[in-house]
Amino acid sequence: MEGLNNTTESNQMYLVSMARLAEVVEDCPIPVSQVAELLGVTSVSANQMIHHLEEMGLVTYTPYKGVEFTEDGWKSAVKTLRSRRLWEVFLVEKLQYGPQEADILACRLEHAISEETAQRLAEFLDWPEISPQGKAIPQLDPVGFLHTGSTINSMHANERGVVTALPPGEERAYLQHSGVNIGSEIDILASQIDGPCLIKTGNGITINISSELSNRIWVKPESSK
Repeated sequence: MEGLNNTTESNQMYLVSMARLAEVVEDCPIPVSQVAELLGVTSVSANQMIHHLEEMGLVTYTPYKGVEFTEDGWKSAVKTLRSRRLWEVFLVEKLQYGPQEADILACRLEHAISEETAQRLAEFLDWPEISPQGKAIPQLDPVGFLHTGSTINSMHANERGVVTALPPGEERAYLQHSGVNIGSEIDILASQIDGPCLIKTGNGITINISSELSNRIWVKPESSK
């Protein structure tokens, strides 16, 4: 856990940028060129930082393919992302900034508060789940993992939900390839208590989800079909 406790603002900028890309890219690992483009830096600079993050145990890098999170890296990234999106809500709802301007300001403020302060900010804002940009705001559970809603293994057949969080790495790549992305709608076709389930993705693909994986996909339940 050493990497989690020693991340600098620069480290966090890279991690949160990767987390934002992970919400929209179809495949993992994430190409370094996309990270560099989002941050407005050269690919050389991005490669240097990614190698540094790998040494800290926060990411893994595969040459000619890209970069993906370790579990510790993912935790660190979504904590910063949570802070950023809470600030966006505050700036838009309480200070009447426009969403684009709020996004720029939130980028500067996301590193300025502790996890406890972010929790107080969330409480002050009445626990928002969606940012002004329409992105899911990760939520804290009692042991410090971040999520919104509930896992699909707690849902029943004929229920529907919107995906709010996915596991990192190969599992995320598999799910995204099958049409399961953050913000996408899924239908539960069949399920067993704490077991595997059959789901239908928003683009009509039907896939089986193992009991282990069903405990790592978070959704915000909607009304039954």
